[in-house]
Amino acid sequence: MLTHGAIAQDKAPDLTPAGRVVLESMLSPPASSGSGNSTTFPLATCMFPGGLCGAVRRDGTVAVPPRYDWVGKFSDGRAAVRLGGLYGFVDEEGREVVRPQYHIVDDYSFGFVQVDVAGKSGLIDRDGKMVIEPKYGFIRAIGPDRFAVADRRQLHGMIGAEDFSGTWAEFTPAGGVRVGVAGLSFEPGNGFVPINLATEIIDMAGQRIEARRTAQAPAFDKDDPSIRWMNKDGLWGLARADDSWLIEPRFSSASSLIDGLARVWVNGKAGFIDRAGNFVIPPVFDRAEEFSAGVGRTSVEREGIVGVIDKTGSWLFRTDYQRIHLATSFGKDRDPASMFGWYFKKAERWGLLDLDGRVVLDADFDQTVQRCDDGRLVAYKNKEWLYFKADGSPLQPPDGRLIDASCGSIPPYTMKIGDKFRLVDAASNPLTQLQFDEVRWAGPGVKNVKVDGKWGRIGADGRWLLEPRFDYLSAGLDIFVASIDGKRGFIRSDGSWLIEPKFDAAARRRNSDTAFVTFSGSTGVLRLNDQTWVAPPRPGVMCDVVHTLVSEAGGKRSILSPTGETWIDIDAERIGANLEFGLLTFLKNGKWGLVDTAGQVMVEPQFDDPVYFSSGFRGIAWARRDHNWCAIDRRGRAVSGIACVDANPTPGGRFECKVEP
Repeated sequence: MLTHGAIAQDKAPDLTPAGRVVLESMLSPPASSGSGNSTTFPLATCMFPGGLCGAVRRDGTVAVPPRYDWVGKFSDGRAAVRLGGLYGFVDEEGREVVRPQYHIVDDYSFGFVQVDVAGKSGLIDRDGKMVIEPKYGFIRAIGPDRFAVADRRQLHGMIGAEDFSGTWAEFTPAGGVRVGVAGLSFEPGNGFVPINLATEIIDMAGQRIEARRTAQAPAFDKDDPSIRWMNKDGLWGLARADDSWLIEPRFSSASSLIDGLARVWVNGKAGFIDRAGNFVIPPVFDRAEEFSAGVGRTSVEREGIVGVIDKTGSWLFRTDYQRIHLATSFGKDRDPASMFGWYFKKAERWGLLDLDGRVVLDADFDQTVQRCDDGRLVAYKNKEWLYFKADGSPLQPPDGRLIDASCGSIPPYTMKIGDKFRLVDAASNPLTQLQFDEVRWAGPGVKNVKVDGKWGRIGADGRWLLEPRFDYLSAGLDIFVASIDGKRGFIRSDGSWLIEPKFDAAARRRNSDTAFVTFSGSTGVLRLNDQTWVAPPRPGVMCDVVHTLVSEAGGKRSILSPTGETWIDIDAERIGANLEFGLLTFLKNGKWGLVDTAGQVMVEPQFDDPVYFSSGFRGIAWARRDHNWCAIDRRGRAVSGIACVDANPTPGGRFECKVEP
């Protein structure tokens, strides 16, 4: 592959100007908090000349010279590095303590790290010496001389960038350890459940310290960690702290105590036991939800009868529905105050009951009903959202619909009847006449409305804030864009002009008192308070990207600093803007190549699609040529050991640069 712009390595180069700007931004305290951020150093970065990766200290000096395809975060004084598809480790002074040689690695903890050798996991120390031979599916240090091991393995990450990040190990209150995988598998009857690893604990000599057990065992009693669920031969029992059995393993599935009862499964039937392990509700149900704290009832199914029982197992009500389960407000599953009834399913449609089983909304909807914090109910039917009061009465007339009244939104809401619009309050009482041709959100409690071809603005009480006399109004509350007679300016909320209409295009920038303005074919960035230039006008248009501006003129794009200095100008027809990648993809003459953040082309255009070195890819990118997608490194070379594929394994969108019309 054609590459150029080789970087000498006898002296570590400084960050590029773009890299310094990004670093300064990371060190700046967040505007909202006024406090410093939590960025840790040395900090991995690829924004060096040449686009290779290293790490810098807080003062910007180089800690790890840029010679790698990827550098991970430092942990226990070590960071993983990747070169040509293989991993090694460096220390905080940039010394390579383990040369790149492994296909998958973990992060250091307690002075050890898991590495992959031919599909098996072993453990190396801080100097790279193999201290536990690679013969496990998983191994991780959980103490200076305690290691969790498992036969199975569950990898995470992107194709070609697999890692052990989905696994975890932690101590339990009783002094044991749990090892789990951040994944889900589907089990009939139980839905999506965590994937478990059968684990045991060994010492440095490989001798077992703790017996094999299934990971992620549910807690039994949060107030008494001395009693815990333990799995033996696929069945669950209750064990004491000394590993003696309170209840011999007999349950195929078990859960935690909630309101004094824990759901268990025996021979395919569900029941509930108390703190002593005695059945309070015998295992007779084909389906049963766990009890919820403070509710004192749960939904069950037995021999085709679906209903709700209390904590003694007595029926509170029975139905012929397909399914019933507790209705809770989103994100508040265990808060009793958030429980507002029962979802029920009948003839493949959903409805809502109150807690005592009375119908609030008939089964007429495509999915379960939501409840907003203000008590309104929201239902979905035939690709349309419908809104109801808490008692189930509709908030829209039969011939109309609310189009912007989702949970969390602020009135006034928009009601559409026929081809016209009006504004209504939270109870759907009219605030305006049915007269508008179009309504747009302008800010909390404010709407831009169009009537007879002109735009105006209305407040939460339905009164005019700005009479309809504008060709265009943008969103925004204090200062926003308004257009009259084809020209745009900036207007205050009281209707007075901050800047009279004189621009061909204008758009206020997010979280800034500056704006893009276009006139006579040129675009610049203007300070609104004193009308001085942040970035002087230049031919074409501009758009905002994090840490940078993108300029487009004559079908060519360039990357500018936030103040308008040119960083990258290579006559590209398109160009990526993710500076943190270190190498940006660009299009020229129908092919894609790579350029560093100093504007030097590192890989000539030769690929059929964009090429991205995002952080999740760990130093590789997927490049398409001759109908195949193949992994390449930052020098544009094929990565050995990673097979090419027919389809893009990492599909994504493209960025479009334009000023708001």
